Amino acid sequence: MTNVASSRASTTNIASPSPSSRRVRTTPSILCASSKTDATSTIQEGKEGEIESVTTRKIETRRRRGNYAPTELDVLNDPSTFGECIYSHADWSHAYASTRKESEYTIAAENIVGEIPKELREGILYRVGPGKFERETQYKHMLDGDGLALRFEFNKDGSVQFLSKFVRTKEFKEEEARGKIQYRGTFGTMREGGILNNFGDIRTKNLANTNILHWNDRVFALYEAGRPVELDGKTLNTSEAGKEEFDFDGLVPEGQVLSFGLPREVESSIGLGGKAFTAHPHVDPTKDVLCAWCWRSFVYPDKAVEISFHEFPRNSFVPEKTIVARLEGCEAAPHDFGVTPKYYVMAVNNLTIDPLPYIAGLKGAGECLVSQPDLPLKFHLIPRDGFSSPIVIEGPSKAFEIHTPFAHDGIPIDDRFVIPSSEANDEFVTLYSAGWDDFKEGTFLGEWGASQEWDFPIASSLTPDFNNIDSTVLWRYVVNITKKTIERTAAPGCENLCIDHPHVNPLYEGKRECRFVYASLSNFRGVSGPPLGYVKIDLKTGERKVWWAGNRTFCEEIVVVPKENGKNEDDVWLLGMFSSHQDDFPDGQSGLFVLDGAKVENGPVATIKLNERISHGLHGTFTRSLK
Repeated sequence: MTNVASSRASTTNIASPSPSSRRVRTTPSILCASSKTDATSTIQEGKEGEIESVTTRKIETRRRRGNYAPTELDVLNDPSTFGECIYSHADWSHAYASTRKESEYTIAAENIVGEIPKELREGILYRVGPGKFERETQYKHMLDGDGLALRFEFNKDGSVQFLSKFVRTKEFKEEEARGKIQYRGTFGTMREGGILNNFGDIRTKNLANTNILHWNDRVFALYEAGRPVELDGKTLNTSEAGKEEFDFDGLVPEGQVLSFGLPREVESSIGLGGKAFTAHPHVDPTKDVLCAWCWRSFVYPDKAVEISFHEFPRNSFVPEKTIVARLEGCEAAPHDFGVTPKYYVMAVNNLTIDPLPYIAGLKGAGECLVSQPDLPLKFHLIPRDGFSSPIVIEGPSKAFEIHTPFAHDGIPIDDRFVIPSSEANDEFVTLYSAGWDDFKEGTFLGEWGASQEWDFPIASSLTPDFNNIDSTVLWRYVVNITKKTIERTAAPGCENLCIDHPHVNPLYEGKRECRFVYASLSNFRGVSGPPLGYVKIDLKTGERKVWWAGNRTFCEEIVVVPKENGKNEDDVWLLGMFSSHQDDFPDGQSGLFVLDGAKVENGPVATIKLNERISHGLHGTFTRSLK
């Protein structure tokens, strides 16, 4: 079971980097406090300037990351190794093994470690992620997994009602009925029958496995290459056959997202010219509107991605504003974006598409993406006023951005970032993004499925080997609109952190005064690894506060929930899924942590343990009301 008592907290004060710095691979001194006993890590200066724990120095020379057997508990359970990227791939490999069954049950209040905060009671947390990875044969990639939706209802008496159910898209229903793969997956999963059965079939499955949106009292599972799939907010059921997807009253037409510029009726007749809905919508807290976008990819005569931005008022699916932008030369839609009072901000990665292997039935669409690391990242600033022209500015090369916690107009909140008196604050836009610390040439995401043999059995070969993946860093981009320049540095306090899924208090999104970023945390060593804790980052001072769940407990993204009547920015609750691999649950026991955003380093105020292991999920949302 999850051993919360063995976890530790740390608070680290570090100076922000100078604006010209890129990244510093050093590990700060950390004062560690165990909840069992107080202890200070033994640290010493390494020969090459790195500061490392003695324990890690002794064992790292003979190990690649993750190459610890789950029986090596003297190392895995040693608090002095927390934050050093020490883990067993045998444990981690269960992350993308299929969830065995759907479930529905209640966790009584007396079986919860700690207590559910009263402010969360009568609220609902929704989560989604890939949960099924085979039908007769194994899927090609973990991101091709069928969506599994989760529902945690926090009852008034302190108990929790849990429900898990696969998202029954029309493709899922057909494959379930036939018991085998009927549709190609984006990342390489093929229909049975080899090339002859896949040649010319450009249809892909709507996996509905990336995010969950609650808006206008309706719930949707999102997938960035498909249309929203509506779920019953109480049962997680989808609609009747043929009505599973929601087109936002015609804004997201059906069909593959490829267009050759032909008339709509022509492309529609051959299954082309459709649109997909972003899996990362954002809410503008000032205007209280949902900012979302749809997209399609033009492949002829010129390559471009057409983006239609929509702003939906709180109780409507009719947008009060629509702005269409064309990202010229772009071949793959952005994964995320930022919203400021003035702009939609998109960091567009350099990927090119070789469509022939996809059409020929040799590869999935995602496998046909090829990275171009030597070309500059491009920032597209699309004015929200609806009449000003978009701004395109080239940024650094070897950059790949994934998740955007927020963006704002003006220079960073960090007081050490100074601009000349001749320049005005409104000439700048700042964006924070979780992205790789390097971007290599080759097939996009191809290295995720590659791995050397391990010294122990593993649960699934689909689970990524972090030795083949670049570290994810929280980057800060400062865009000078007038000079058309972009300055990229690690965000204050993030010079050697491997993090992912950063989020802010949603009431502060788009605001320069937003100071705190919360994220899942892997390690302090600046290398790629699984998430083993959580971090609160102060963007003004560079201070970070950390709580480690332990080397055998893998943490997922946190959902940030503002406290009712909260006075400070960090008056929030943090809801994060986990999977713990201890002696009594070697295959993993999943659950939910509840942390206080003002006191992350103190660990969970409540730990809800489930009766089973759930596959490692992606994103989620919280609502206090559901009619």
